[in-house]
Amino acid sequence: MGTASGSTTWRGDVVFHYASPELRAISRVATAPRPAYPPRGYDVPETAEGTLVLIEPVCEIEVPRETVLQVLEDGHGPVNADGTLRRGYFFPVDSSQALELLGCAGLEAVEESGVEDVILDEASDGFLGGASDRLAIRAVRAEQRFLRDQQMRRWDSSCCLCGRSLPEELLIAAHIKPRWACTEVERMDTLNVSMLACLFGCDALYELGYVVVGEDGTIEYGPRRSIHVEEGLRHIVGLQCPAYRDDSRLYFAWHRKHHFNTQGEHR
Repeated sequence: MGTASGSTTWRGDVVFHYASPELRAISRVATAPRPAYPPRGYDVPETAEGTLVLIEPVCEIEVPRETVLQVLEDGHGPVNADGTLRRGYFFPVDSSQALELLGCAGLEAVEESGVEDVILDEASDGFLGGASDRLAIRAVRAEQRFLRDQQMRRWDSSCCLCGRSLPEELLIAAHIKPRWACTEVERMDTLNVSMLACLFGCDALYELGYVVVGEDGTIEYGPRRSIHVEEGLRHIVGLQCPAYRDDSRLYFAWHRKHHFNTQGEHR
């Protein structure tokens, strides 16, 4: 349907794919545009010149036609002045409207830093991998804000691992069982599937398996060890985790079993 960048297409631009009666998929431009003739089977002269870009799929979506028309502006891009969709193959979409369409699909765009798949010249004095940030598309964690507010009220802005009372900006709602491993029902069990953890190391120590919570709710050494974090571990190992309750016990057990099993696989 279009790209978020306008009439000029660049690598990384977002493309919305429409097939009546809805937006069906999202992809990203993978190559620079180049002159090309249309493929066979299209209702245009085979000698007509055009522009070819290759795309890479991102995900399938379902956004109804009525919602699309509410977002897009009449008389611009893929929409006629009378509010109907134009006939054609490719139209530019305003970036703010593209972001709104992503939201309608339950997605959001974020800037992502990284150097994956980039060949680096170690002799160079600077980074030669292109733009330092790239656009990433991810699913919106609809419950995240509610979860954090709920945990802040529940634990009175105190870390559930080290017990320190801290400013809110230094605390996060950490999943006891990782969100990626949770079912939809478990994700909605916000009261029991998460706890407050501080950014002074407790969140990372728990997430990476340096500490686990035992069957009696006591914080224990996890399977992952390093002399560089021993001092931080001594401050919390042996403490009682207040988030350990009957309703959260199985989430802590999953975390503990997962890390001990994973560590064993790497030995």
